[in-house]
Amino acid sequence: MMKTWRVLTLAALAGFGAGLGGVFVGAALTRSETHRDTLDAAVHRELDLTPEQDRRLEEIEASYATRKAALDAELRAAARDIAAAVAEDHAQSDRLTGAIDRFHSAMSQTQHEAIAHVFEMRAVLDSDQQSRFDVIVREELLRGVDED
Repeated sequence: MMKTWRVLTLAALAGFGAGLGGVFVGAALTRSETHRDTLDAAVHRELDLTPEQDRRLEEIEASYATRKAALDAELRAAARDIAAAVAEDHAQSDRLTGAIDRFHSAMSQTQHEAIAHVFEMRAVLDSDQQSRFDVIVREELLRGVDED
């Protein structure tokens, strides 16, 4: 009986550690506010926008910020559910699996929204600006990825 308890405790701790790791990896991959602020600031700073483009991009950014805030809240709620399931169930459970799936779904949706935001912004630009924008986006997406 004592051996089973130790195995279950180690499994719960490993699951909890994996869940926390997922949270940190997800946060790093989505680069929420820092990434968005950097990209949006670079677009406004480097692309010589017309007043109309600037206005349209501000609307796009405000809309994205609202969607992103809702997704961030869902990520936090799912992370709390993971923590509660690990702390209370002390084993792999349907509740824990559901919470992990909820977190992964929210993380995936966050990434899809971020890419949709990029293409929505790109559509406002003229062809020269789009070429420059593509370079900025590529640099932002690869920031920290290519470090060896």
